[in-house]
Amino acid sequence: MSIAEPQTELPDYLPKHLGGMREPGPPDEVRVRLTPLGFARASQILHRAGARFVTLLRAQLPETAIVGAFAMRGDLVVLRAPTGQADPPVYTALGPWWPAARWAEQELADRHGVRPVGLVELPHLTSPDADALDHEVGGLDVFSIPYGPVRSGIFEAIQFLIETGGEDVTRIRTRTFFKHRGLERRFVGLTPDQAVHVAERVAGISSVAHALAFSQAVERALGVEVPERAQRWRVVHAELERMANHLDVIAKQAETTALSVGQARFQILKEQIMRLRARLTGSRFGRGALVPGGVRSEGGVTTEDLLAELTTFERDLTHDRRLFLGTASMTDRLIGSGRLPRALVEEYSAVGPLARGSGLSIDVRHERPYGEYRRLGLEVVTHREEDAMARMLVRFGELTESLRILRQSIGHLRRGNGGLAAPLPVGASGSAFGWAEAAQGELVVWVELRDGLLAGVHVASPSLRNWTLFDLAFPKDVLTDLAFIEHSFGLTPAGADR
Repeated sequence: MSIAEPQTELPDYLPKHLGGMREPGPPDEVRVRLTPLGFARASQILHRAGARFVTLLRAQLPETAIVGAFAMRGDLVVLRAPTGQADPPVYTALGPWWPAARWAEQELADRHGVRPVGLVELPHLTSPDADALDHEVGGLDVFSIPYGPVRSGIFEAIQFLIETGGEDVTRIRTRTFFKHRGLERRFVGLTPDQAVHVAERVAGISSVAHALAFSQAVERALGVEVPERAQRWRVVHAELERMANHLDVIAKQAETTALSVGQARFQILKEQIMRLRARLTGSRFGRGALVPGGVRSEGGVTTEDLLAELTTFERDLTHDRRLFLGTASMTDRLIGSGRLPRALVEEYSAVGPLARGSGLSIDVRHERPYGEYRRLGLEVVTHREEDAMARMLVRFGELTESLRILRQSIGHLRRGNGGLAAPLPVGASGSAFGWAEAAQGELVVWVELRDGLLAGVHVASPSLRNWTLFDLAFPKDVLTDLAFIEHSFGLTPAGADR
């Protein structure tokens, strides 16, 4: 059972020579069936037409196929190329001409045995060697610094191989994938109610976003409509998580520049949000709040108390933001650092604050609004300076916008009643994409259900897509800028290596 569109023609915005045949699919998914030979050609046509690369995967339902997802004009354009009995499946590689697809394509080859024709191998991508020093830069006094994967503090496992002559960063290579957990395989055989707990643990700092994208994929696959009251509570949990992540990034920037008071103040603000989430759900990370079909409960805080907490928080945030942005020793380290030109960001299909800091109005809450976001409206915060400071200003703007969204959603909760969850059909089958705007950017999840159990799950993480740009964020930067630039990205290695 699924919510299927009756159209058989391709939307007008898609090039007529795309080829293939449209298949039924849930709303906002335009599914096109192609041959493996036509897959790369159709992808190239979408690229020229301005589509944004989202992910590549090997699907099993309704048949084995190479599937590519591309964001375009408010839809998710899904190209599906059945591979029949071919083992390994073969198609023409996208990476040589579309940089955004390189990591996803290499992961598909390494993890699932798919061998694209023309694939440019990326050494050590999914099985990095922390001791391997792959030199590329030559010259007098050039040396390499393998920074990580184990670093001081509580940072996740990631390595930056830096080549430098002393100060200028001549070349840098980012290595994630040191702690692969095989979570996509762990979903298989679970019921949706069980599997949402796995989704919450893909990346701890984005537990709600992963639970939301996963749940919406299940709901779209099975044709389940979530009650409005549950949708409003989902917005509350999602926006509180976004705020906690943005505050954490700001506090880390203050710590890096030894702005101890600023660091303490923004950590206090983050702690206020985390404690509020714990009171709401019993978990500082919001775990257990969302279930496929809706939410588990109303939460442990009244709407009046929620509004009072947000009012106090906003007063403190306004004061601390003014001091932070008025401290030259802080802002001087961010202005001009980690510059990413808009054209480069577009070519790599970056998402989240990384894209919005380079002037791209990319936010899936606006592009493909879901749940209560269809009724709330959204101001997408962008800046055009393309540097770490622009990404910081995006986060400050989004904190203000999250407060507005929270008040609006809480107001709707106060004025209405309704159910908190819709039942899932028993023993149903189907497949669909679901999505959510995490603090790091657009998160997309593909699910396949067979007889009520998960047969396959694929997580297209914003961190996986955005880490590919880190190597290019040092055009005129020095070694001491690395921490500022890393924090400005605001990513998680765990989200990339699922």
